[in-house]
Amino acid sequence: MFIFKKKSKMLFNNLDKVSLNKNILNGNCYIPGDKSISQRAIIMGLISIGTTKIEGVLDSEDVYHTLKAVESLGARIKITKNILNIVGVGLGNYKSPNKPIYMGNSGTGTRLLIGLVAGSNAKVTFYGDSSLSKRPMERIIRPLARMGAKFIFNDNIRLPITVIGAGKRGFTFPIKYNISVSSAQVKSAILLAALTARGKSSITEPSVSRNYTEKMLKERGVHINNSINKSGKNKINISGLPFLKNCDINVPGDPSSAAFIGIACLITKGSKIIIKNVLNDPFRLKIFKILKKMKGNIKIIKKNKYLCDIIIQYSKLKNITVEKKDSTALIDEYLILSIAAASGKGIMKMKGLEELRYKESDRFLAIKEGLIKCGVKVNSKGNDMEIFGSNLIKGGCVINAEQDHRVAMSFNILNLISEEPIKILGNKAILTSFPNFFELFKKLGKKKNNG
Repeated sequence: MFIFKKKSKMLFNNLDKVSLNKNILNGNCYIPGDKSISQRAIIMGLISIGTTKIEGVLDSEDVYHTLKAVESLGARIKITKNILNIVGVGLGNYKSPNKPIYMGNSGTGTRLLIGLVAGSNAKVTFYGDSSLSKRPMERIIRPLARMGAKFIFNDNIRLPITVIGAGKRGFTFPIKYNISVSSAQVKSAILLAALTARGKSSITEPSVSRNYTEKMLKERGVHINNSINKSGKNKINISGLPFLKNCDINVPGDPSSAAFIGIACLITKGSKIIIKNVLNDPFRLKIFKILKKMKGNIKIIKKNKYLCDIIIQYSKLKNITVEKKDSTALIDEYLILSIAAASGKGIMKMKGLEELRYKESDRFLAIKEGLIKCGVKVNSKGNDMEIFGSNLIKGGCVINAEQDHRVAMSFNILNLISEEPIKILGNKAILTSFPNFFELFKKLGKKKNNG
């Protein structure tokens, strides 16, 4: 299920039988549009007045489900060539669908839309696949309930969840709220609900998280600002308003997807690639700064305010210590960083990984158990982990990705340097974020005996 591709069968019928060839990687490539920005762009299209044109949107299952959700809430969708046109309904004017909205595996889309509906007069039920149904929702429900929304859910506060917007019961209350753990999804859910609140709301997070929601809202006329205190806490202030103006969006390449291609190049002898038109965001490019500290041969060429090219060449990596303070910026990259660490020299220490336990799967366990299966020594204590790099990755095992796209991609890439093949179960999950993952490696691949 994709936006521009009518049949998902056209990609791969049996993805669990597909694997990466042990080839040198060489050439230029473009990676898919940023998932975080794509999903937010679609939601902005729903709540803005007029038509929002989105170019370069990530054509993946997660984004598809978010698009179908905003259509169920009243947006009109038109596709012309590679441009997605969304005619919005304005703030709070969403339909109450006749049937529940299926969100697949899209945690971002689900949490943001729950926040959006919480500040409206609509009643909506959201549900997802078995993986998404295991993910906690209490962090967003607690503040949204204080803002006047009502929720119907099971005992463990997981999907399916029915949201009855605050407008059904009167109006949306403004809120002052401290988030215990920095999370762009939780922050964004509250901000979207606060758009219809009568007055000013403020949200404080322990450290800065991704700020695409804030940027997009500001571009559309929302009074929103932030301040960071000496301890690093980030306070966002937002005022409710009657409507949002529309803005066209060109979605840049996803830095998280670029990290997977980049690390594959770094660990594969003889490889050199250029990744074109990646989002130029220092926060999201943190993974490449870490890799440069590991002696990775990486150059980031700034093209303009929004885009950069990344030149990467095979390198003998040296493992380092990654502190807890970096965890918010690296939350989606720890899995593939662990693959780099497995092939590096020395001990990689990664601290403060507790949030990995609450992603599409328990990624903390996925790293530890998966690498051990592949013959890599791993120690853990609490939420910290040590990975002992090796010149020899045995492989010869089966890894179940547990419906987690990043687990599947990471261990497919480890297969490039393992002695024996690693079989990955659950490659279909890759379609949620990087549909042309295997196609791109095939394009970049060059047989080693050819030089």
